[in-house]
Amino acid sequence: MPAKNKGYFARDVRAAHQPIISARIDRLVDSPNTHIKAFATVNLGGWYAIHGLRVIDSQKGLFVQMPQNSFNNKDGKLTYQDIFHPVSAEARTELLSAVLGAYEQKLSEEATQTSTPQFGSYPELEDPDSDNPFLGGDDDPAPFDMSI
Repeated sequence: MPAKNKGYFARDVRAAHQPIISARIDRLVDSPNTHIKAFATVNLGGWYAIHGLRVIDSQKGLFVQMPQNSFNNKDGKLTYQDIFHPVSAEARTELLSAVLGAYEQKLSEEATQTSTPQFGSYPELEDPDSDNPFLGGDDDPAPFDMSI
C-alpha cells in the first residue's frame, strides 16, 4: 500500500525547500500617538510577497504583527484574523529576524541621512553677501525691463 501524501507541509519538503526570506521597510511611522513604528513587506524566495506587516513597540519590546482582517463574529464581537502567518517556530523566527533587521537598517539609514547634507542643500547659495552674481546682494544690477 503506498504511503499517504502528507501534502506540501511535510517536514521533508519544508526542509529541502526553505525559501530565502528578505524584508523591506515600506514606511517608518514617527507619531507619539501610536505603537506602530513601521510597515514592512516580506519576499519569500522571490515567489511570494506579503504586504502590511507592522513593527510594533510594546512594553516587552519590538515585535512584528502579521497582516490581518477584522470582522464581527456570530456574537457581534470584533475579531481579528491573520491573513498570513508562519506555520512553525523556525519560520516565525526567520521572518521576525528579517523584518526587525530591515527595521534596524532603515533606522540607521535615516539617522545618517539627517546628519549629512541633503541633495540640493547649498548653504553658500543662501548667503546674500556671497560673490554669486545670480543671488540678491547689495550690488545687484537693476532687474531686466520686460516692458515693451
